Amino acid sequence: MKHLRPYQQKALQECWEALKTNDEPVLLYASVGAGKSLMLSELLLKFEHSHKRALCIVNNAELVRNNAETYRQQGGNPSLYCNALNIKDTSQCVIFGTPQSVLNGIKRQRKIGDLRFHIILVDEAHAIDYQNHRTTFMRILRHYKETNPSMRVLGATGTCFRYKGESIVGEKCLFKKQVGNITTAWLIENNYLVKPIFEVNKKHEIDFSQVRLNSMGKFDVKQLEETVHNNHRLTGKILLHLQHIMASQNRFGCFIFCCTKAHCYEALNALPAEQSAVITAETPQKDRLVILDRARKGEIKYLINVQVLTVGIDVPGYDTLLFLRPTESLVLAVQMIGRALRLYPGKESALILDCAGNLERHKDWDDPIILDAIKQIYSDEKDLIFPCPECETLNSAYARRCVGIVNNKRCEFYFEWKNCTKCDAKNDIAARYCRYCEAELLDPNRNLTDAPFKSQTETVTVIQAKYWLQHYDDRVRLSASYNYAYEGKSLWITESYSPQASDKAKNLFYGKFVKDSVPNPSFWYPHLQNNVYLKAMLQYIRTPTTIILRYDNLKWSIWKKEFADNQESPFLPPQIQQTIHNDTPAAQNPS
Repeated sequence: MKHLRPYQQKALQECWEALKTNDEPVLLYASVGAGKSLMLSELLLKFEHSHKRALCIVNNAELVRNNAETYRQQGGNPSLYCNALNIKDTSQCVIFGTPQSVLNGIKRQRKIGDLRFHIILVDEAHAIDYQNHRTTFMRILRHYKETNPSMRVLGATGTCFRYKGESIVGEKCLFKKQVGNITTAWLIENNYLVKPIFEVNKKHEIDFSQVRLNSMGKFDVKQLEETVHNNHRLTGKILLHLQHIMASQNRFGCFIFCCTKAHCYEALNALPAEQSAVITAETPQKDRLVILDRARKGEIKYLINVQVLTVGIDVPGYDTLLFLRPTESLVLAVQMIGRALRLYPGKESALILDCAGNLERHKDWDDPIILDAIKQIYSDEKDLIFPCPECETLNSAYARRCVGIVNNKRCEFYFEWKNCTKCDAKNDIAARYCRYCEAELLDPNRNLTDAPFKSQTETVTVIQAKYWLQHYDDRVRLSASYNYAYEGKSLWITESYSPQASDKAKNLFYGKFVKDSVPNPSFWYPHLQNNVYLKAMLQYIRTPTTIILRYDNLKWSIWKKEFADNQESPFLPPQIQQTIHNDTPAAQNPS
């Protein structure tokens, strides 16, 4: 029998107070590794001792087995209702079951459908699609609520949001009140979880940037398969590098997340057979339990899976995690990372190896684990010289959004961004979907081809402008995008320059852009191939009042720009100018 930690006792007290207040559903937010199953067991014990019925719904058979075992260890006597475990017992007050098994029992008029529960607990409650009343969870809750209108509902989760930040608590949500609020950052800070260490190596990264989302919001499986196939040799190199890390750092075990079943077996062939195992959705439950038990004993060092070992898997000794697959969901990414953070004797840290671009993909979201990862990566760079104008946190010359923390949230200041055409929210320049409304971020010139221009030149008034830098192939491209209205349409046109490509490109950039758009152009000219100066320049670019467009070679381009006046704007503030001169290594200036 385990004793509750102080924060677990406090969270349980908050649960009881919230459940007693009214019959609205309550959410217990306790991050990965906080001990949700133990807290739920203690709560369920009170119902058993009071001879009241309780149903605990969990997502899969492995979780049913684990949660029920924790309950037994705390002194409880549970029943299990799970098709995968071939058990359908309703004799005890407390029943653990999977949602599909319970719903099947209700539809087939089995005994479980006639029971009157006083409370339903839902583990991994973020998975409930409460906006669709035809889903399994909602049908179960509706059925038992009709049986007992005073029944209480308690959800438990380590990620209190869906998708990429949509809260599951609120007036229009299923859960009206949140308790516990035990975050991953707090658990790490108070030594209840180990600290994650993140490693990103561009040489060992599979490029999934061209894989699109399907209508269900998931990565297209065929495109994933094609990308994996085209990177067969790279996968082998990554796994060879992984074995070197595991041996040299004396690490216990590694979770490996792959794209497809075939990808899993490709990874298996590149690892020591006697120390590796694959678990997929098709792995029989009996075999899965044997594999996990061997992993806990250290007999298996590499656990390879595809979308299976994401929640409810407890192999605390494992101290390494390898992403060989992209994650479209921030929730999923955080849950995967959480698998490696649990405490274990001798375990000091969890190494997270991202070889699928997940940190880059999710870095714009306000999650403490992802933010900590980004700050770790940035701390390895020596050019932390740009102070954020809003919070004064130092940022890398390559930073696109400030990494500072303001009021316990990620600073909202962007050095480079693009706006969503649907909700106008700022997004990272590499983002393909808006972080707020999830709309696809379109090419700013996409609608220009349909513009109904009637002559070879047109003068338009600039409504707004955006300027940003984009890094590619060890070079930097500076782009400017201008918004204007024409015949009732809101259109954009963009110009881009790559001054680092050659001296000719540098001079072209100066003559067509810098000379007119930037104050004191002679100061900037010697430094137009320097990343640090280019980033500083973004803050001093003047926006034209009108632009003249010219039609040439079947496309429209910017011919001339006109400004409100020709007077130069104030020069660089002395402190920023001094910072640039002091912190820019001469070697960074190819010119």
